[in-house]
Amino acid sequence: MREPAALFPIALALGAAILVPGRGAQAAPIPIQACQTISQPGSYVLANDLTSTSISDCLVITADFVTIDLAGFTMRGGSGAAIAAPQGGNGIAVRNGSINHFARGVDLSSAHGSIVEGLRVFGGTSNGGFGISATGIVKGNTTVGIFGDGITATGTVTDNDAEGNRDAGIRATGTVRGNVATDNSEGINAGVGSTVIGNTATNNRTEGGVGISVDCPSNLTDNTAVNNRRNLLLNGDGCHNEDNVAP
Repeated sequence: MREPAALFPIALALGAAILVPGRGAQAAPIPIQACQTISQPGSYVLANDLTSTSISDCLVITADFVTIDLAGFTMRGGSGAAIAAPQGGNGIAVRNGSINHFARGVDLSSAHGSIVEGLRVFGGTSNGGFGISATGIVKGNTTVGIFGDGITATGTVTDNDAEGNRDAGIRATGTVRGNVATDNSEGINAGVGSTVIGNTATNNRTEGGVGISVDCPSNLTDNTAVNNRRNLLLNGDGCHNEDNVAP
């Protein structure tokens, strides 16, 4: 009859081991409730909509390896940037929410290895601004009515939608694939050495407007550019131009 009693401490110890997280357990994301400087690496998540009444940037990132999830909330503001990394940085990710009426939406132009995905960026407050600027991966975003370029990027730019932006819908160097640019001053502008595949540019018709403009040498395949003031413009020599619809 003593043997079952002897097993009780073992069972208790096993239960405690299950309840106590191990060293590999991940901490919960840090909530953001107001504009601030993010100076420590980690995962952050908006807890509510943010409104900036300052001329400064709202969320300023000064650390490497920061992830910000907007969690479907909206950032509203004015003459600064919604999210910026003015000192550069590495491994910054921003995703999943809306940005409205900032001069610059997401400014990671000095950072490296960034990811910007699933954002909806609207409007702007000054000429020469932009919706998203990044080096890395820019995927699945929408920019509408920006007072400059919708997206400007170096790296992989895929499955974005740029509509009604005052300058280029998308200005990128790298892999530019599956994007849609409509009613911008210029649709898609790709730099030297780019691979431009499966993009669509329509109704980019302001004076000097071009549906797809590419600096050569680059590779263009399976793009559609129709009903623009000028559908396809190849700048220089050495571009591979195949199976594009650009009458």
